[in-house]
Amino acid sequence: MKGGREASGAVSGFRVRGMTDGDPARIVDFRAVVKWPADPGAFDLLRGMRDVRWAVAESPEGVICGMVGAVPFVGGVGILCHLAVRREYRNIGLGASLTAWAVAYLRSRGTKLVRLYTTPEAENVYRSVGFEPGEFRTVYRLEKPGERASPKFGGHRVETLCFGDLPEMHGLDRWSYGADRGGLILSILRLHPGRGLVARDSSGRMKGYLVRSHSSGEIRIGPFMASDEKVAETLLSRAIEGGDAPIRIVVPGEDGPAHELIRDFGFAGKRDRLRMEMGEIPEPGGLEEYATTAYLAT
Repeated sequence: MKGGREASGAVSGFRVRGMTDGDPARIVDFRAVVKWPADPGAFDLLRGMRDVRWAVAESPEGVICGMVGAVPFVGGVGILCHLAVRREYRNIGLGASLTAWAVAYLRSRGTKLVRLYTTPEAENVYRSVGFEPGEFRTVYRLEKPGERASPKFGGHRVETLCFGDLPEMHGLDRWSYGADRGGLILSILRLHPGRGLVARDSSGRMKGYLVRSHSSGEIRIGPFMASDEKVAETLLSRAIEGGDAPIRIVVPGEDGPAHELIRDFGFAGKRDRLRMEMGEIPEPGGLEEYATTAYLAT
């Protein structure tokens, strides 16, 4: 695991530095005492991805007391994730120092927009370094899909995602999302097996796709992109049919076509974390986003 340079402006006596090969074992203890601001499974998901970097804050006594992750996507979008500081070391500026480290690394990789989802406790930290608030995301959950959902097939054919579909899906996702998150999607498919689905029209053109994966006794859906509501309905019908495990979908924002569609299938939703951003917001085209990537909301 590659380390990085120390951050300038770190709190006196503390070091903010790139994570090294010896740190993951120490992170296990840190994870046991800190409430993660992101899905814990995303740490293992991201560790093997190219260009992802992590930083830790180390006390004068050598205790790891904070960490942060930085995920750059080709195309100018970067994700700041897993910012956490041990409770006894909070309110002394470590959160801001770790955030500054992550932003500096992402900028060095050509990132124009840095995006994150925050807990209420960390919102002021992000505001202090220049992040602006956006919309809250919504987490939907369907407890008994076999009993509550009825397939509603539309006019498109839906097929299981295969290896040959990946180049087309990759290009369409980059156009629709505004940056290249293909490495993250492949990591999800590799580490959390499930079933991807693609929807095609009568000419064979891809009009939508979703990734359906298994983790911690539930099914997670995302990313989920579609050209219109009918395509989205067809994909979601296929994704939830025949299953008995709870299903989880994370939708950006609190308005839009995705919410009505997902509620129609019996999902119950609740407001979750706030999206915050810094920099130039891309203008994606292509498909409509119905769910963020699972494990690391993008």
